[in-house]
Amino acid sequence: MNQTDLSPALKSGAQRVVEDLMNELRAALAVVVATEDGFEVAAHAQNTAQVSRLSAMASSMAALGAMAGEESDLGACGSIVVEAERGFLVMMQARHAQATLILSVVTSRDAVMGQALYFCRQAVQTLEQL
Repeated sequence: MNQTDLSPALKSGAQRVVEDLMNELRAALAVVVATEDGFEVAAHAQNTAQVSRLSAMASSMAALGAMAGEESDLGACGSIVVEAERGFLVMMQARHAQATLILSVVTSRDAVMGQALYFCRQAVQTLEQL
């Protein structure tokens, strides 16, 4: 599924979710909602090239998380958190009737991970109900 297959209501709703998350999570540097096959649906980032990379990477990471959960007999993957030298990357799946979406959030090291996960989960719930 590509971006053009999604309804305008879903796209605009996803953009609102992205903007809300940027406002709620002060340490957020970029927020991207993409389809599971890597097409951007909504985004807020200072670097537009970063959006394309995040969309593509989210697709691959979600697939790896799903396989890791299954292969280790842990069940479905709820989220992926990457801790890096200068920040964090949080990815979560949102299962919407039109498409499975991947929420990706890049934060600075100043992020409180519990808070980031909480706001990301709220964003996923909103995406699923659009």
